Amino acid sequence: MTDDTPSPARQPLPPFAPIPLRARHDGWTPQRQRAFILALAETACVEEAAAHVGLSRAAAYALRRRPDAAAFREAWDAALDVGVARLSEAAMARALHGVATPVFYQGEQIGERRRFDEKLTMFLLRYRDPRRYGAWNDREWYARHGIDADQTLGAALSRLPADPASGADVA
Repeated sequence: MTDDTPSPARQPLPPFAPIPLRARHDGWTPQRQRAFILALAETACVEEAAAHVGLSRAAAYALRRRPDAAAFREAWDAALDVGVARLSEAAMARALHGVATPVFYQGEQIGERRRFDEKLTMFLLRYRDPRRYGAWNDREWYARHGIDADQTLGAALSRLPADPASGADVA
C-alpha cells in the first residue's frame, strides 16, 4: 500500500484573497500578489519572488505590513513553510545520498566521488529523532560513566601548551 499524500513541499498553497488596492499598471495587482506568493513558495526568497513579479523586496514588505493584509501575510507564511519543507527534503536527500563531485585526471573527468556531510547527518538525526539522538544523550553518557563533562574539559584545556608555537606546557 502506497501513500499518495503529497509531501509538504508539494502541497498546494491555500487560496487567499488579494488585498484590494487602487488599480495601477506597475503596482500590486491581484495577479501579481498571487504570482508573488507562488514564486515565494518556489524560491523561499522574498527578493527573488519580488523580482519575479517586477517589484522590489521593499515593496513586498510594505504590502505585508499593511493593516488590511492579514490574508496576504498568511499566504506569505504558508509559502515560506512550503519553501522550508523543500529545503528539508533537499537536506535529507543530501544526507542520505551524498553529493557527487567530479574526479579529474590530467584535465579529463574520469568519474565522480560521493561526498557525505556527517555534520548534516548528525543534525538531521538529532532533529528528527531527539529521543534517540538528542543532546541530552551526551549528558546521560557522561553521567552513566561518572564523568563530569565540565571537569573533563577543564583537564583537557590544562594540558594544552601555553604558547602553541613553543610546544611548552602550561603547568
